Amino acid sequence: MSRYFTVKKLGDHWFFIDPDGNPFYSLGVDCVVCYIGQSKNRIIEKYGGDRDWFKKWASQKLKDLNDMGFNTLGAWHDKYYWSNNVPKTIELKMTKYSKKVNHVWGVGFPDVFDDSFESSVYTVMTEFFDRETGNPLKDNRSVIGYFTDNELHWWGRVGEWGKDDQGAGRNSTALVDDYIRLPHDASGKKAWVSFLRNKHKTIEELNRVWQSEYSSFEDLLWAKQYRAENSAFIADKTEFLEIIAEKYFSTTSSILNEYAPGQLNLGCRLVGVSAPDVVLKVMAKYVDVASLNFYSMKFPADYLDHVYELTQKPIMITEFSFCTGSDYGFVRNTNGAQNVIVKNQTRRAEAYEAFVTDAFNRPYMVGTHWFALYDYHSEGEGLRGNYGLYDRYDNPWQEFIAGVKRTNLKILDQMKNVKASK
Repeated sequence: MSRYFTVKKLGDHWFFIDPDGNPFYSLGVDCVVCYIGQSKNRIIEKYGGDRDWFKKWASQKLKDLNDMGFNTLGAWHDKYYWSNNVPKTIELKMTKYSKKVNHVWGVGFPDVFDDSFESSVYTVMTEFFDRETGNPLKDNRSVIGYFTDNELHWWGRVGEWGKDDQGAGRNSTALVDDYIRLPHDASGKKAWVSFLRNKHKTIEELNRVWQSEYSSFEDLLWAKQYRAENSAFIADKTEFLEIIAEKYFSTTSSILNEYAPGQLNLGCRLVGVSAPDVVLKVMAKYVDVASLNFYSMKFPADYLDHVYELTQKPIMITEFSFCTGSDYGFVRNTNGAQNVIVKNQTRRAEAYEAFVTDAFNRPYMVGTHWFALYDYHSEGEGLRGNYGLYDRYDNPWQEFIAGVKRTNLKILDQMKNVKASK
């Protein structure tokens, strides 16, 4: 037995192993938080309207999710749950305070060569693990592991994150283009030019390879786009992308281990098919589980087979969903919902069953986390995504939930056989 969750291959299939030594397959729900905005008042009334309404809500939601066959609190659950023994995963957002090389989706990719990157990681870890006052996360055996970040743009600000297959964008080096567009005095831009100097040694050699006519390496600090022969330029950018990945994963892994030694590193929740192969290869040296978010109508088996072949790491899908459209009032859907619109709640249940069952049958899969507890609603913009097990007023989508429960209980029943044979 281990003090914390681990991962292990039993026969041909990977599983989490809980602290008591039992195989565990994670069926989770993201965003188990009380809905904010105007609808919150309706929820408060539903749970009594007194000072204990939140505890009643939190307790009821855990019971409901357990009845549906879910066994994990996914990312972004309420901190109220940190002190209980329900298995949980936590996103740290380590690069929250670092300088960025791009600004997309409200996230942005960190300049990993700037001092603010490492400083941000330490600041965030101090926020989560206050060594002076203590913290319910410290030594918490119910934490399956930690995500270092969520949906960093490893493919750059101009790329497409894909749905089921990689297509032409498999190994985009556009993130390096974002570094190249940085000002001359930015740490990331200096690191790029230093890399070129170290690799090519002289500006004459760079000019020969690039078929260019630069006078000095300093010229490259000021330019935001280059004259360069395409294949040679892509080769240099790919090498630099590997350095970026090495800096990101080595730093976040090392500091996570300082604060949470022995606990699982669940990676940075990659977006769909976006991560270039060189990033996956570097990531594999540092994470315990490869985590990916998908909004695709079918389980992306071909791509995840490829990810496993490259990394040899167990895989968890940490965000997926299926959403109805205008028949249920969801006209202005968010990006994720637009990729997975189905006709009705019956189809949501059917899509859930196919996706989750296919995932469980893949030997490298260790879990799937549904996004999310509630539908997405933006004040002023209305309904924007039927992601929820419940609508924004805490009313369950009964037909969908019934199908979810059937699927989850089938998987949990199969896990009984795994435990019996371990």
